[in-house]
Amino acid sequence: MKAAYTGYARIRNSDESAPGREEIAGIRLKEAEFLDEIRRASPAAVEELFDRYHPKVYSLARSILKNESDAEEVAQDVFLTVVRKAGLFRGQSALYSWIYRICVNTCLMRLRKQRRNGTVPIGEYLPVFTSEGRHVRQVEDWSRGVERRLLEKELGQLIEKYAGDLSEKYRTVFVLCDVQGFSYEEAAQIMSLSIPALKSRLHRSRLYLRERLGRYLREGNT
Repeated sequence: MKAAYTGYARIRNSDESAPGREEIAGIRLKEAEFLDEIRRASPAAVEELFDRYHPKVYSLARSILKNESDAEEVAQDVFLTVVRKAGLFRGQSALYSWIYRICVNTCLMRLRKQRRNGTVPIGEYLPVFTSEGRHVRQVEDWSRGVERRLLEKELGQLIEKYAGDLSEKYRTVFVLCDVQGFSYEEAAQIMSLSIPALKSRLHRSRLYLRERLGRYLREGNT
């Protein structure tokens, strides 16, 4: 997915000459032909769809759901939905963003059906400022402490654990941007958010995780 998107980005960011626009049109045409094959349930096209997108769809679902079997079920549901609804795709966004949006929405619906409890109020962990704009409590540079006291694997486990405590809207943007590596533009398309709204959620998620890790280092527990 990244390789394909990078290729598209290079064309998109080139000058506005006619050949550049023709190349984009060519990409759109190939995508439309591919979708047409999927609409007809062509075995070869469906297999290509699965091979092309399954690794990322499964990884994204697992990051959100924290469960391998649930993630695999969601991945299967996503591809069934894509094949069934291929005729509804109008090309207003990239194909990958439509597929990953279906994945995110399917994951969130599954979480809501499970009536997931135990999310933490993020405000408790965000910085507090005085009327003069100073931090009420000291903001630690815990990165050195992490290097001294935590192995990389343990740090990753802590981040995964604390991210799992976030509410859906914060956890999903964190997973998309900081776990799966989507750009702001890609994640905003997938979430149907403006880029400023996505950045705001991501910033608050990062502040929360910074504070949780800082407390762990200060207190020696979670």
